[in-house]
Amino acid sequence: MTLENFIATVPLFDHHCHFLIQSSVSNRAERLARVSSEADSQYPLNDTKNRLAWFAFQAEAQEFALNPDQPLAPMNATDYATYNQRIFSHYHFEKMLIDTGFIPDDPILDLQETSQITGVPIKPIFRLETHAEEWLVKTDNFSDWWSGFSDQVAHARANGYVGFKSIAAYRFGLRLQDVSLADAQAAYQTWQDSGITRLSSPVLISYLLWQLAPVITGQNMPLQFHVGYGDADTDLYEGNPLLMRPFLQAFCAKGLKVVLLHCYPYHREAGYLASVFPNLYFDTSLIDPLGPSSVTRVLNESLELAPYNRYLFASDASTYPEMYGVAARLFKQALNTHFENLTDVPAAQKERWIQQICHETSEQIYLEEN
Repeated sequence: MTLENFIATVPLFDHHCHFLIQSSVSNRAERLARVSSEADSQYPLNDTKNRLAWFAFQAEAQEFALNPDQPLAPMNATDYATYNQRIFSHYHFEKMLIDTGFIPDDPILDLQETSQITGVPIKPIFRLETHAEEWLVKTDNFSDWWSGFSDQVAHARANGYVGFKSIAAYRFGLRLQDVSLADAQAAYQTWQDSGITRLSSPVLISYLLWQLAPVITGQNMPLQFHVGYGDADTDLYEGNPLLMRPFLQAFCAKGLKVVLLHCYPYHREAGYLASVFPNLYFDTSLIDPLGPSSVTRVLNESLELAPYNRYLFASDASTYPEMYGVAARLFKQALNTHFENLTDVPAAQKERWIQQICHETSEQIYLEEN
């Protein structure tokens, strides 16, 4: 079997993605164009349609369309399931982990429906800030809030979750610091008094991450962090994973598995961190479907320093199946280019690394219990 054929058929464990939407939404073409960019809704759609990602999404729709003359036409539920399964089976998606904290504006498919419509087993990821916000609504003092929230975290694996995620980078950045209980209590009171549910306090988010890291480690579950590229409201400058060094020094050597998500344009920094910290993994998701011309270069740069068994496949796709397909197609193409150029590495070793990147390492860090 050629290397290209081996990569084409290797299973994919998509360890970071989001909900799909139902088949019933209208204006499918316009909505698909919107998710081909991280711009918000006020950004001119015509400019979005002048990005390469939009053409990649259209090509994916054309490739797998049930009706080639109208690839973006509305579909009934049965045809939509057939269409999804064409895409997910073609790229050999084996498992998917969905971040349950992000809910698209359109009607969504729940975890069970998504599994049925794609034909792929799915497990959920526990988003810390979202659940912390839910407990704010349920309680009216710091002690009850922390007790309820931390207990939920402690029982996450028992309740079916396989990992955690923090969106600290969206809320203030990655300058995570160890803070005192008194400062956390004061920050909680300010949050409670504000009447705003959204958790954005650097003090409180840092506190919960620092305090819950041992709890997460004890369950042998990974902790994901949004890094770098994302929605228009993130401060990209503050999303550099090098800013996390105090947190990584405090917990990685103690067994906390940290997974850095997306990482572009900090993929080289992420690769460096993976080369010096134990238990640190990363991916370059999101740039795969949304930055098609860069995928091979980003993959090569990511692996300049990083061990191959610390680099993971993920799509960070959401809403539409075309996004998952583009991510998988371009990632596999980049893998093929990268490994074809490794002339000093035996074929068996290449295949071993490819298996680790595409599914084996994710299976190990997410699905193996104590």
